[in-house]
Amino acid sequence: MSRSREARILDAAGELLLVYGYRRVTIDDVARRAEVGKGTVYLHWSSKLELFATVMLREVARLVADQLVAMRSDPTEILLHRTMRRMFLLVMRRPLARAFYTGDSELLGALITDTKIGLRFAAQKSAMGAPYLTALHEHGLLADDPSVESGLPYRLSGATSGFFMLERMLPAGVDVDLETKADGLAEVVRRSFEPATEPDPDELAAAAAAVVELYEQLLAELVATLPQEDQ
Repeated sequence: MSRSREARILDAAGELLLVYGYRRVTIDDVARRAEVGKGTVYLHWSSKLELFATVMLREVARLVADQLVAMRSDPTEILLHRTMRRMFLLVMRRPLARAFYTGDSELLGALITDTKIGLRFAAQKSAMGAPYLTALHEHGLLADDPSVESGLPYRLSGATSGFFMLERMLPAGVDVDLETKADGLAEVVRRSFEPATEPDPDELAAAAAAVVELYEQLLAELVATLPQEDQ
């Protein structure tokens, strides 16, 4: 089966982003690389920002799919510190994901808050957040009760996002291998947000079922907003 026209445009935009960066890439560049007319790009996306927001969301969907594979095969992967560790490794090992997560933070914010598809994703992610943290807490895997600690999502985001943002701020002479960085992130999350005791196997299994279902729902919603890969 051949790649759909929309998928080829997204492929081209992602490839150009890695080579030239968002600000230097034009819709004309994308159209030429995808071998379509400029008007064809605008037929599917109203602006350059909307196009690249879709590129980003497609990459997010692939990350979520990879997370799901790990969670289904090993219930301990739903533990918060292990989830964050794996996400960090997945992002850093995927050039396009890394470009979005560790690049221009102002652009990343605009892709989410200034586009229709980005706002839809933000709403989906927000809707998943509360039941996700609640499931972990109800099964003894999260120290603080999210229904009481309203600032918990903010604290968690602050503790984890710094590891991604730091990648573009490290001096050239700093050489820390990727696994060590991921371990550092996991340790911060484990010490800051999880109980000191080992999880009960039965509670872990019950939590895993709930978390996997939430991830499956998020992935289905993401896929539904994206163009079909093949035709």
